[in-house]
Amino acid sequence: MTVSYSSISAIATDPLFLAGAVVVIGFCGARYWQGRSTLAYFIIQLFVFVIFTGLLLAGGIVPYRPGVSDGPEPTRLYVGVLEVIWWLGAAWLAVGFLRAYVVLERQPRGTKLVQDLLAALIYLAAVFAIVAYVFDLPIKALLATSGALAIIIGLALQSSLGDVFSGIVLNIERPYRVGDWIILDDNLQGKVIETNWRATHILTGNQDVAIIPNSVIAKSKLINCSTPTKIHGASIRVRLEPSLTPAAGCNLLKEVLLGGTHILRTPEPSVTIKDLSAEMIDFELSYSVSEVGAVDRAQNELFNRVYRAAAAAGVKFSPRFASSRGETAPEVEEESGVPGRLLAGISLFSTLTTDEKTALASQMQRKLYKLGEVIVKTGTILEALCIVSDGVLVGTVEANGRKIEIIRLARGDYFGEVGLLTGKPLVGELTALTRVETYEIPKAALSPLIEARPGLAEELSEILASRQLANRSALDHDDESERHEEGMAERVAADIRRIFSLH
Repeated sequence: MTVSYSSISAIATDPLFLAGAVVVIGFCGARYWQGRSTLAYFIIQLFVFVIFTGLLLAGGIVPYRPGVSDGPEPTRLYVGVLEVIWWLGAAWLAVGFLRAYVVLERQPRGTKLVQDLLAALIYLAAVFAIVAYVFDLPIKALLATSGALAIIIGLALQSSLGDVFSGIVLNIERPYRVGDWIILDDNLQGKVIETNWRATHILTGNQDVAIIPNSVIAKSKLINCSTPTKIHGASIRVRLEPSLTPAAGCNLLKEVLLGGTHILRTPEPSVTIKDLSAEMIDFELSYSVSEVGAVDRAQNELFNRVYRAAAAAGVKFSPRFASSRGETAPEVEEESGVPGRLLAGISLFSTLTTDEKTALASQMQRKLYKLGEVIVKTGTILEALCIVSDGVLVGTVEANGRKIEIIRLARGDYFGEVGLLTGKPLVGELTALTRVETYEIPKAALSPLIEARPGLAEELSEILASRQLANRSALDHDDESERHEEGMAERVAADIRRIFSLH
């Protein structure tokens, strides 16, 4: 028994046995901390490697010195395994240092390719060191053999390797990052959500993921819409019939741009005449938005405003641009001048007959305002519907001692319908941004129509409630209880009857 205990004690205190135990314990500890803390993971790697190296040296094993150890076959095999583990551990430690301090915490996703490339080179160097120092084989022959093998593999994987090396180049040059909006060859566009060895993943505007090989991106014309700023420029074309002068057309469309809620004021939007003929004047409206994702919203708003402004000004679109809209021309021509054209664009009066619109247009009052003049102050209860026929208005509210712009109104827009029909006040202030011309429909002009047609109150209430629910005006009175759709039309109808003394 004494001999047995002595043998066990000798084995337990043998540095090489302890080295093997340290490898097992260190591996388990590293696995536990992997993913929890990068710093703790690296410290465990370093601590285990230092102890492991010290035990090998204490046992007379120098892993970085070439040659095969002496002794029985099992011992030589065990020592060889420890030396291989030492070289792999050195590579493991170097990669851990690389990921912990060099690139990991700075750009974890963007530099993943560079990290993997450096890690592969480190492990490849460790493999060559194992061949040279552990197995004591000539490295030159291995390099020659691996070179020939690399050529064969390279020819077989030419396309994939092209994507890999293109990915490396893209990550070094960094023409885009994760989160950037890019356009490829003026065709595919979207937000970059991932880059890897082989491809770049792009989330398109249709919420589909396009996976583009890196070699294709490297050869494509690429536009990064997120650098140096996210501001993006865009333009639309509008072709009008030459019933007005080019200068008047430019002023009309410039007012449309000034009234856009999605359009940035800096850089300043512009209108350019691109072509002129007997059939049309071709205008280009150039503008900027805060980000490329807002281009569609801004474009839709501009087309809507252009249509209303043209209708209010009595200007027709060129048949080559909008021939399908020619059906509405006769109705517009029947309207009585500017007031009639303005009424034709107001949804509130869509149920009125032509005679009723004509009678209402005859009572509309024209008002002029100078640049910078305050048209409506906060809390005012308007008793007239005001339609903008020329110029631009800006609506502001006061918050924290300063005025904040919340809306712009241009030709064809209107305000005051809530005050006129329900007696509710405006919560903001309206100021003339340019010289402004409006036409007002007073309460006295609307009263005879509502008295003659009792059902008109219900019709107006339905239209007004729908408008408030779909696109609540930021300037109108905002009662929290009115946010609920149920019963809104009835409440509006009751307000209309009260305002116009109906029973």
